[in-house]
Amino acid sequence: MRRALIRSAAGVVLGMFALAGSAVGDGATSRLEQLMGPKFREAGLDRASPAEIAVLEQFMIEHAGELRALTPASDTKSAAAVVAAEPARERHSENKSASNDERVSSRIAGAFKGWSPGTTLTLENGQRWRVADSSSLATRALDRPAVTIEPGSFGSWWLRVEGYNTAARVKPAN
Repeated sequence: MRRALIRSAAGVVLGMFALAGSAVGDGATSRLEQLMGPKFREAGLDRASPAEIAVLEQFMIEHAGELRALTPASDTKSAAAVVAAEPARERHSENKSASNDERVSSRIAGAFKGWSPGTTLTLENGQRWRVADSSSLATRALDRPAVTIEPGSFGSWWLRVEGYNTAARVKPAN
């Protein structure tokens, strides 16, 4: 959560500097506080000195590209939000079969050696899914394999790893 707040703050500040073309100077702290609103206090920045805020702002300006890379290109929903949206899709759809809009496509974050019952898998898009059935998969260590998660019947979700002919029933873990 703290990392998400920093990313959010970084995006706000980077946007401000990109639009205004301003540099760090007097009053920048109050401007940062105005832009962030309540998140300024939530991030603990109200306890930082003006000099510390200036260092943070300068760092954000100098590393703007790297900070942008931390933020996903899309606003991917959490696994729980994906699942919560399912009943609404069913109500508005005459054909209840899965469509590409319902599918989650991402990659496992880091090394992957398989799963067993209860394993929590973290995706690069930030979603976390827990294996909810008795299936298992053991494999040699893979780096960031592609995965898809598709809705099944009766509110179930199925995770598949690219290149493997097995699936796990999963539930959101976040």
